[in-house]
Amino acid sequence: MFLIFDFDGTIVDSKQVYYKALEKHLGHLGLNKKEADRAIDVGMSISETLKRVGISPLLRWYEKREIMRQVMKHVNEVKKCKDAEHIKNIKCKKILVSNSLKEFIIPVLKHLEIEFDEIYGADDFKEKGDFIKNYLKINKINKKEVYYIGDRVADAKLAKNIGIKSIIVSGRCAWNSRKELLKAEPDYLVFELDNIKDILN
Repeated sequence: MFLIFDFDGTIVDSKQVYYKALEKHLGHLGLNKKEADRAIDVGMSISETLKRVGISPLLRWYEKREIMRQVMKHVNEVKKCKDAEHIKNIKCKKILVSNSLKEFIIPVLKHLEIEFDEIYGADDFKEKGDFIKNYLKINKINKKEVYYIGDRVADAKLAKNIGIKSIIVSGRCAWNSRKELLKAEPDYLVFELDNIKDILN
């Protein structure tokens, strides 16, 4: 089996760190909190989120830098999701693909002592779905043996578009409610990361 993990909301509870940073910077551009939240909840990279709300390319570069500066100040405040440490007990290839930047991902994982075989962040690709498709093709990985583990409606949709199975975690860290996740019809919906080994077995 081959597992591809999302990061924010799946492995770590980083939602509030990003919300605060994005809302602060989107707010001074004229977006109210509701509009900012709606843009953030789509689950895109920071650059794509800023593009979605109409920020110009030049200003996106500046705002992304400022947002990440704010986020990086709170690396040690980010906590792991419940039972994230159990990932090490799953004996198969595990990679992490996230819309967060590796400059944020790597120190957080080091701080929480969680390891993956490979780590890819927003600095490695433009669109997560296309990246995963190409990764599987280049490495000649059978899609029938691949599971994508996430926490959002967008994650369930991404897995369907790629043609791989989805395991969506509806825990405290998740960015979508269980009701919203059920509507997305993932292949599996679990409460905890530890439930993954039961599915694989």
